[in-house]
Amino acid sequence: MSNSSLKRLIERIAEIDKDDDEGKLQGFDNRTMRALTKVRAQYPNAPDDMAALLRHVVNVDKDSDDADESHTDRIKKLEKKVEELEKKLTLILRAK
Repeated sequence: MSNSSLKRLIERIAEIDKDDDEGKLQGFDNRTMRALTKVRAQYPNAPDDMAALLRHVVNVDKDSDDADESHTDRIKKLEKKVEELEKKLTLILRAK
């Protein structure tokens, strides 16, 4: 599906949602539309909404990977400290 046809589909869903007084059909809710607006604002040079969303996903994925790497490093440091403390504790218990 091309970006222009996706955009037309989104616009059509929004029109149907406005015309639907009984709430049987619903397009994007307000929360989703606000989130999309924020993404558009973050990436003003993106040629369309899909490109902005993809850039956002890539950046969020990169941030997540960086956070995971940071946590992994902290866990390794903590494991090393625990290992050192276990050795010291073993030596103290043997001395008694």
